[in-house]
Amino acid sequence: MATFSATDLNTKPMHMGGYGNMALAWGSVTPTAGALADVYKPLRIPAGMTLTGLEIVNDDLDSNATPLMACKIGYEPVNSTDGPTADDDYFVAAGSTILRSAARTSMNFQPVKFEKDVWVTVTLTAAAATFASGKVTAIATGEATGVK
Repeated sequence: MATFSATDLNTKPMHMGGYGNMALAWGSVTPTAGALADVYKPLRIPAGMTLTGLEIVNDDLDSNATPLMACKIGYEPVNSTDGPTADDDYFVAAGSTILRSAARTSMNFQPVKFEKDVWVTVTLTAAAATFASGKVTAIATGEATGVK
């Protein structure tokens, strides 16, 4: 039987503050349109956060009987000159149909540390057949390790 250990198993900082280092950030946007290439920015993730989880909670934004709305989910820097390089489909590839009906969806990705503030971006890759206004909420969880 083999044992496989993470390379940073014994060197990763265990706590940042007196009450631990878990971080949670959330935000909501209520878009008024659902056109192709529209971008929704529900959340700003603070610098120094290692993101380990992201959930999108949304209302039904395409009320048509045969909805068409699709999106991709990623991030972009708050200040483009500071970085990091934007990745508009880091969390979800183009074509996701999660906005077609009310849902709470967990994203699957490897943890990522942001040294600078970034926005979570939801970019529409297909317009809504019948747009219906509602909220899109992003809930980010992770570790507050601070910036370098």
